[in-house]
Amino acid sequence: MKLSSLAKAILTSSLFAVAAHATAAEPVTLTGSAAFTSDYLFRGVSQTSNGGAVQAGMTFAHESGAYFSLWGSSITAFSNTSFQSTGLELDTLLGYSGKVGEVGYDVGVMRYNYPGLNANNNFTIDSNGDIVDADFNEIYASVSTMGAKVGFNYSPDYFNESDKFLYLYASYGTTIGAVSLSGSLGMNKFDSAEMMYQALGTTGSDDSYMDYKLAASTSVLGATVEGAYIGSDIDEEECAAGLCEGRFVVTVSKGF
Repeated sequence: MKLSSLAKAILTSSLFAVAAHATAAEPVTLTGSAAFTSDYLFRGVSQTSNGGAVQAGMTFAHESGAYFSLWGSSITAFSNTSFQSTGLELDTLLGYSGKVGEVGYDVGVMRYNYPGLNANNNFTIDSNGDIVDADFNEIYASVSTMGAKVGFNYSPDYFNESDKFLYLYASYGTTIGAVSLSGSLGMNKFDSAEMMYQALGTTGSDDSYMDYKLAASTSVLGATVEGAYIGSDIDEEECAAGLCEGRFVVTVSKGF
């Protein structure tokens, strides 16, 4: 994604402002996690060619509600011409969260980075035959209460320069004894079927699709073990190598 000079300046100055404020004012908390998953699916589509991934993240949170997060995962990216093993997705988030009564809220901006996959070696091409840039930005916002959550993500120029993109989702989670149960449903809306193809490599005539997740997790020897069924409603024949099919995913994570 190509940012204007003003947008770049605002994002950069915001990051430095949060870092400086976190250093000068206490308390600031640092939390993190590491995980292994049998398949990394993002919005119902495998990012690892149906294989496993190693993931880790950390968050610096200030008592005011401001936070900065860094999250990474191993990936094997799929282009609309071939598979390309890029090795890493690295995401940065700058946000603000809080509560009004029993309602929580969370807003922010997120940058998806793909080190090693750029205009020089990303073999995804646009309609003009030009190589595209994989990195992109999103703004996000959500509200939550009593285990339920609704939110949206919006990108003015989504993955692989696929123009405007909107993601709407709803989720619910609860705990029964030692087991946490959750479910989510999301709607992915592109500008056109051509842009959906440019982002995902799908070959259908649709410009949108739904993704879903049903999960159960529990603590085992200090780690969290989650079993989930994740997938999308994209037709099997329209998505190469079964990347969009529903499948059972096991994830083991450890927080610190």
